[in-house]
Amino acid sequence: MNGDSSWLAGPGASFMRCVTGAILLAAAEQCFAHAWLIPFPHREAAVQVLYPGSMVLLGLGLTFLVWGVLSDGRQPRTEPRTASGSTRS
Repeated sequence: MNGDSSWLAGPGASFMRCVTGAILLAAAEQCFAHAWLIPFPHREAAVQVLYPGSMVLLGLGLTFLVWGVLSDGRQPRTEPRTASGSTRS
């Protein structure tokens, strides 16, 4: 993880993990909400599929979101800065 552009450590990878987590959380919410919206004749079958599906999406979404937040470390500056904020030449 020292600056290579693999899918684990490339530039912006932690941001994409956070975005993926947010999308999966939104999908989990939609899955859960649709389980309540399906009318009577098919409700039992839908609940048997959509509730576990929403739990899986929730787990994956939280995992990606936490992974992205924890791996979003700030890199120390390599160039010294002056009081005005510009770099020295």
